[in-house]
Amino acid sequence: MGSLIYLNGEFQPAESARISPFDRAFLFGEGIYEVCLLVNGRFVDMDSHLARLDRSLAACGMTPPPERPQLERIINDLARRNGVTNGLAYLQVTPGATPRSFTAVPQDRATLFILTQAQDFLSAPHLSRGITVQVRPDIRWLHRDIKTIMLLPQVMAKRSALANGFDDTIFIDEQGITEGSSSNIFIVTDAGTLVTRPLSDHLLAGCTRQRIITLARDAGMTVEERIITRDELSRAPEVFATSATYLVVPITRIDDHVVGDGGIGTVTRRLQDAYIAFIRTLAATGAP
Repeated sequence: MGSLIYLNGEFQPAESARISPFDRAFLFGEGIYEVCLLVNGRFVDMDSHLARLDRSLAACGMTPPPERPQLERIINDLARRNGVTNGLAYLQVTPGATPRSFTAVPQDRATLFILTQAQDFLSAPHLSRGITVQVRPDIRWLHRDIKTIMLLPQVMAKRSALANGFDDTIFIDEQGITEGSSSNIFIVTDAGTLVTRPLSDHLLAGCTRQRIITLARDAGMTVEERIITRDELSRAPEVFATSATYLVVPITRIDDHVVGDGGIGTVTRRLQDAYIAFIRTLAATGAP
């Protein structure tokens, strides 16, 4: 892969890095991860991502890696060593290696793996073009508030979307829309109100989601956190998704239904511009 990664206390070439086949991530899918956006050498909402990492680790009863107090410095150092100024950092924590036993307790340190990846998300075509989605039943476990590496249902949903001619999938449960396969979902009502599902163990507390809510309220918009029904999703004049990699992306078609006029809506554009301005200010000054 031609770049350095960070693994258990060492910066090392990705090609030669080794993790035990007895790591519980490999045997049981036991682990937590975070993805953080990097723009012009500065990470966006890093504090929120690391706080969510701590919450996820605690919820799973996992011991933080010994590097936890220095994580932000290590991530920044890895990006600098790889010459990545625009892109992302991915970090993963697992309990480490044990015999293959459901209840085995790791005796050594937690496994910490970090990579950085160059990508210019601010010029991604989907920001102006939008994405199309299918709606499918939410078959995931009932602690979606934990950012776990057990992502098989999301992988299946994304592959299904591509096979059916869509870009992505929105999940729905017995109450209503939960979230996208790797994003939070917002609608805009006819009155201009911004609506997204309230936080619970049924969906992830997205860092970008919270930033958009804050920016919207600062701009005087009305934001409601409540259940969105399937019918309401279909009738909404604007729908968009938020995530660290999507930023704020308009959804232009849902199944066979075109959203609005099929382009980016006025409110979506306003929030997209506000979020990108927030990022650019952060990148230029180091503070929003």
